Amino acid sequence: MPPEKSILPTRKHLARARRERLVARLVLILVGVVLAAVVGLIVYGLAEQEYLLPRRAAATVNGEVITRQELIARMALAQADLLEQRQSLEEMLAFFVESPEAQRSIQQQVAQLTAQLEDVNAIAAQVLEELIRARLIRQEAQRRGIVVSEADIDRAVAEAFGFFPEGTPAPRPTSTTDPVLAAQSTPTSIPTERPTGTPTATATSGPSPTPADTATPRPTATPLTREGFEAAYRQYLEDLRARLGVSETHFRDRFAERLYRERLRDSFRAEVPRDEEQVWAKHILVPDQAVAYAILSRLRQGEDWDALAAAYSTDTANKDRGGDLGWFGRGAMIDAFEAAAFATDVGEIAGPVQTSFGWHLILIVDRGERRLNEAAFEAAVDRAFSEWLASALEAAELVFDPGIVPPTATPAATSTAAEPTPRPTP
Repeated sequence: MPPEKSILPTRKHLARARRERLVARLVLILVGVVLAAVVGLIVYGLAEQEYLLPRRAAATVNGEVITRQELIARMALAQADLLEQRQSLEEMLAFFVESPEAQRSIQQQVAQLTAQLEDVNAIAAQVLEELIRARLIRQEAQRRGIVVSEADIDRAVAEAFGFFPEGTPAPRPTSTTDPVLAAQSTPTSIPTERPTGTPTATATSGPSPTPADTATPRPTATPLTREGFEAAYRQYLEDLRARLGVSETHFRDRFAERLYRERLRDSFRAEVPRDEEQVWAKHILVPDQAVAYAILSRLRQGEDWDALAAAYSTDTANKDRGGDLGWFGRGAMIDAFEAAAFATDVGEIAGPVQTSFGWHLILIVDRGERRLNEAAFEAAVDRAFSEWLASALEAAELVFDPGIVPPTATPAATSTAAEPTPRPTP
């Protein structure tokens, strides 16, 4: 019989077993490393998406951060506003079925809103401009010691929902007997001077009488209870989160920005003088320079200003009144017209002066320091605020994230009116 094979492992078998165990261990380690890396990437991706990326700066304004999260939330609100406007216009179409012209006009507006909604980059740039302006306004307001408290924001939000616990606010009186606010008006009579070379104004005009005070309406009680307001507010916030992913913080930020803007703008009232240099002028507007020089020649020969204005001026609003523009201050007229008017002596004719409207001959009837009425004073405050904002934007240190579409140009203070109150409609 052949000898039986030994059942004991040989060195070769032992070496192979060790190699197999080592390979298995290495495979397990490698699988573990890969799984850990995958899990790590998933966790990092979630953290990046949910925590890090939203908090990354979309832009900084003088070192203050505007986060991506804030930009995205405000874009959602802006898009919701555009959608609401489009829906309102589409509903209006049903009321103009018999007016093709009105329907075409509404359809054009709907098309414009649709184009705006489709241009996400333009919405991002516009919203970013608004946020930059809001940051600059808040920074300046805080520098001046202006504070907007949480209670102020609570009150503004409640009023937006129509809840006035102390009654609806009374409108401001439409007039005042305060001599500081005396009415400024255009002349009550039309001068009849004949400009012949160096014409002399023969009529002057002062402020028109100030009307008596009107009765201040009493506040009226609101029909909405606090419980009703709080329920409506909670429901609105839930809808806002569900539909747009916008938090209460971002919703309230819009109210805070409006309050800061209003209060900063009001702080400029103390810096704007109540009196200003003004001129009383008349003009003749024609389409080309040759006609303007021909009329100027006839005026110098002694022809009547009012008759020539009525015959040749293309400004139909005042040609039959001798082109009378009344009293105005700086900032009220187009730049070239204003510069010529304020550089010309009383009784003299400036021009021809070219503007985007055509060619002007300008007769200065009178000039002097005049007290502003309330409307003119508020307009002057608006101009002062607008000029400050323009200079603040020019001087601001703005840094944009490379992945964010920045504004195409430095945001301009094109309007001094307060931004609309955010409406509590999701």
